[in-house]
Amino acid sequence: MSIISKTVIFKRTLATKLSPEEAKKQAAQLAMQSLKDFGSLLSNSSEDTQPIDTEPIFENPQLFATLSLLHQGQVLKELQDKFDKKWQKLTLKDKQLGYYIAYGDWGVREKFINWNTNEPPLDLPFSIPSQVKLKNPTPTTVIKKLPPVNLNETEVRKEQFDIKKMDGVTKFFIYLVVFISLLAISRDKNIGEIGKPQQIIIEDKYEKQRQARLKQQEEEEEKLRVELEQKRQLELELAKKNKKWYYLWLK
Repeated sequence: MSIISKTVIFKRTLATKLSPEEAKKQAAQLAMQSLKDFGSLLSNSSEDTQPIDTEPIFENPQLFATLSLLHQGQVLKELQDKFDKKWQKLTLKDKQLGYYIAYGDWGVREKFINWNTNEPPLDLPFSIPSQVKLKNPTPTTVIKKLPPVNLNETEVRKEQFDIKKMDGVTKFFIYLVVFISLLAISRDKNIGEIGKPQQIIIEDKYEKQRQARLKQQEEEEEKLRVELEQKRQLELELAKKNKKWYYLWLK
């Protein structure tokens, strides 16, 4: 509901006198629509975060590489849902898309241009054709393991595993971090004892006064207790002196 339609409703409400129930209903509708309009302003309606139509991706699997990570996840979710069901129901397009995602020339396999041919992969870990020493092996022929092949030494992978090369932005940030670290170490070393922050002790005078009052109160209570104890001892001694001699004889 646009602002114009709200204005029309408001004018119509002024022109025609509504009953109390109709007025409450109309006010509730306007309030609800206002909340919806406010929510639409806060919501992110960017196309980058909205779901896409995946049908063109299934028609042309090579479009998968051009998608964002969010949309690639959407396509993978739909494809995974199909693979989780009966495989007999998979179409040829579903299989082709799954094959391209696994072996296509995108991502780290961007230079694998022969992915859709019958040629072996460019980083195959053994040579073709295999070199056979014996044409007629016997049951006693010893079979040895093939020598290991490092994938990072294959031509198509050398650039990916070349750790010596580094882009300019990464170099800049590394040098910047090293420079700041050396500057901080030099600054800390040259400041010495003089540059150390002084410890500031904050004293609360009100807390001191409260502690003094508590201490004085405890001393007064202790003094009063001692006086009461002394008074009680005197009363006991006087009571003993006032006893008659026949009390002792009877006892």
